[in-house]
Amino acid sequence: MEHDGRKEEQDAQHSEDQTKQETIEQKQTFLELTTETELNETAADVQQTDPLVIGQEDSPEVIMTNDDVSDDVEELENGEELEAFSSEELDEEPVALSEMELNELIESICTSKAEEFRMIGYEHVTGREIWECVSDKYQKTGMPALHQIVNDILSLKVTKFMNWMTMSIYKSNPFA
Repeated sequence: MEHDGRKEEQDAQHSEDQTKQETIEQKQTFLELTTETELNETAADVQQTDPLVIGQEDSPEVIMTNDDVSDDVEELENGEELEAFSSEELDEEPVALSEMELNELIESICTSKAEEFRMIGYEHVTGREIWECVSDKYQKTGMPALHQIVNDILSLKVTKFMNWMTMSIYKSNPFA
């Protein structure tokens, strides 16, 4: 009798395990179908409206559709010039800035970098200090080209700036 009781328990357990397995398989199938349907719907939406988008997700700004890109590629393949890259505009002489305009430009870039440092917690940084830090290395080598100055300002890291500040304090007041 005891043997029959164990057999019934095993059969019941086996039946319960089989039911659980079938339920799991049904759920997996449902999830796969749901996911596949969603992917197909998304793919259909993308094919209908496949613009290149720049901006935030809430308010995207359509810059160019695939059709526009295809037209531009065809024009380039056919040897036609695109309006944005006309040879007349590329041949124009660069506009020389006066010294005052250059100083204003550099000052605004330094002020922008100081604001960046303030945003990450360095509240007392000024544009003048940024310029002094960057221009400190120019005392030995002389003034480089404008693009190098702009690069030096915009790529300035907080650690380099703080090291410069520390050294300038030591230089101005050597353990008084």
